[in-house]
Amino acid sequence: MTKICLPMTVISMLVFSGCSLAPGGAQKVQEEKTYAFSKVVWKSADGGKTWEAKNKVNKKPRAADPNILSLAINPQNSNQIYAGLKSGGIMKTENGGEVWEFSEIFTSEKVYGLALDPIEPRIIYASAVYQGRGKIFKSEDAGISWREIYTSAADGPLVISLTIDKRNRNAVYATTSDSAMIKSFDGGQTWKNIFEGKSPILKTAIDSADGNLLYFVLQGGGIWRSRKAGESFEDITGNISKKGAEGVARENKSLSGRGFDFIITDPNNSGWLYLSGSGGIIRSRDAGDNWEAVSALNDPQSFPIKCLAINPADSNRILYGASQAAYKSDNAGENWSTFQFDTKKRIRIMEFDPNNPNMVYLGFSD
Repeated sequence: MTKICLPMTVISMLVFSGCSLAPGGAQKVQEEKTYAFSKVVWKSADGGKTWEAKNKVNKKPRAADPNILSLAINPQNSNQIYAGLKSGGIMKTENGGEVWEFSEIFTSEKVYGLALDPIEPRIIYASAVYQGRGKIFKSEDAGISWREIYTSAADGPLVISLTIDKRNRNAVYATTSDSAMIKSFDGGQTWKNIFEGKSPILKTAIDSADGNLLYFVLQGGGIWRSRKAGESFEDITGNISKKGAEGVARENKSLSGRGFDFIITDPNNSGWLYLSGSGGIIRSRDAGDNWEAVSALNDPQSFPIKCLAINPADSNRILYGASQAAYKSDNAGENWSTFQFDTKKRIRIMEFDPNNPNMVYLGFSD
């Protein structure tokens, strides 16, 4: 396999420790030098009520107008966050987003997937496009060096998502634009094809308590489930439209599973999962057997709900993003408050800090 082993330059912030006496005897201390990039990363410190752009970098940015495709927060250190870019590789912060640094070594494009090892977060997996080909890379030193652990057979197919089983750190799932799901049982050393379909697989989600229970959604609609950690799958799309699905008939006219291209499992309740997209938001409390509608505040057909997040400490607190606005509910979707962002880009990804449920990050992209 091709290896990328050049060391990432760990850029120190430019801190000027020297000082001089200003007129009147007061000390004048020079401030650290930072630059700004476009407002593509936002942070909330109050669970999504208010937001602040975090767009400073410690060096003149290689990409002044980046697009965020993925985010990963260190589960043991809230200050360390990685962002995968559409172009320009990966950027990283060591102080909760106050100042970022662009990787000097990882410059592959379209970093769709980022995942940190839940036990040893210095181990990072990233899926990206390198020299026109979809690949997966792994770092074991917090991004200082990387090696290739998977490659597509030819130019074209992309690795869209990466998911690690939090209870089995060696179980890594990846999905591709050529309608396949692959799994590694040994932390990326080897891979096995566990599913082949007819549409690209957009996102995978694993149950909060049962690593054997996982789901994925297809481009164009469709949800599949495995109860055996990917040994077998069943199409459960029809459960969305089956008779008696509470509220879905009122909220989702298509009743076909179409219009849902984002999936997430509830971090606090086993068997709970959500789907969102142009069909709105629907929720299952029994592993996808039955569904109910969650009333969104905006019109999802005009502005699809591209991401949704559940507070890791309280499942009643839900956030979702559509276009240039974020919506927050404290009562499981009964009522919503809104926040409008000062950007022309659109919300791409939303992540709660697993260590601090008041902290949440948003990434924007064209």
